[in-house]
Amino acid sequence: MNKKAMKCSELSILAANLPDVASRPQEEQQLILEAAGEQIKILRSIIKGGEQKKNNANSAIVELAIDATAEEFKSARIRQAVRRGADVYLPSWSAMSQALPSSFLRTALFSCATNVTSENERVLAGDSTLLVANKVIASFSSVSLVLSGNELCQFDRQVYAACLDYYRDFPLATSDCKQYQETNFYEFSRRMGNQYSKNLHKSIQASLLRLRSVELRIKYKRANLEALKLMTVYFEDDSEGGDFKASDRISICITNEIAELFGVGDWTAVEMPVVKLKGLAAWVAHFYASHSESRELSIETLYKLSGYQSKFSNFKASLKQVLEKLADESIPAHTRVSSYVFSEDDKKITVKLSPWKK
Repeated sequence: MNKKAMKCSELSILAANLPDVASRPQEEQQLILEAAGEQIKILRSIIKGGEQKKNNANSAIVELAIDATAEEFKSARIRQAVRRGADVYLPSWSAMSQALPSSFLRTALFSCATNVTSENERVLAGDSTLLVANKVIASFSSVSLVLSGNELCQFDRQVYAACLDYYRDFPLATSDCKQYQETNFYEFSRRMGNQYSKNLHKSIQASLLRLRSVELRIKYKRANLEALKLMTVYFEDDSEGGDFKASDRISICITNEIAELFGVGDWTAVEMPVVKLKGLAAWVAHFYASHSESRELSIETLYKLSGYQSKFSNFKASLKQVLEKLADESIPAHTRVSSYVFSEDDKKITVKLSPWKK
């Protein structure tokens, strides 16, 4: 029996004397009444604790008391997003990795198509004809995703992962109080693992504008988000054109709604060498990294989910080439392909990563 249960048992004995309390001396009356009041407090605490555990089990965001210890806070963030008081934090991941919701990585949200970045100049010029409305994004069976705004690509995945990384040690913003993370294009380039250049500067700025335009409707497990804004971003002097300087400031804001997609088992951290991959290789690596075991999937499904730009008849050869690349020893073990097998009719494939037991 734990201490709280023992104390509750002792108080029960005292409180049991309440029926004849009036016949007791005044000092005993006071003792019994105080015992009854204390018992009620403890019972309420036990009930509240049980309700809190039940709510946490069903929520993507675990609730911690405002006075939770640093160790409790650190331990909770290993698995999922955390709310402590009014602040909501993303899970924690290594500084050598970056993280995204698995629900994003199992769709064509960040497609491997290259035509998106080819329109960077039009995005920088504010061309609204590039915007789409209520586009259904090809998704894995457990995800429903609808996009309004600019379509996105694998470069945008890198940029958005870098934006989320700015909140690795800070609480997310609330919808009514915008807390911005301040940086510049030089530091942002470094956070992506790249050297700064003028061309990269323009690519990052165009990507941030695409990401700012996006609003999602997403259903995934417990999450049902009707109007999820990926982020808000402002540039130095709110100027979105003109000269490009490494010192140009960027103000990034991501609100706590995104934490609903960072529940237990709902997010994926990937090491930087894989984060920096491009095209189909990047999409395949992140897609499989978001899973924990192998399963047979149709090649047509992978074709649709990846947003592959060429004809379906070319996809299998490209997929095989990518899988060979991802099996190389230079790929971190967490995302390295250990084997892949095509079905006899060549319509399905089973891929296994090195860490998977099956």
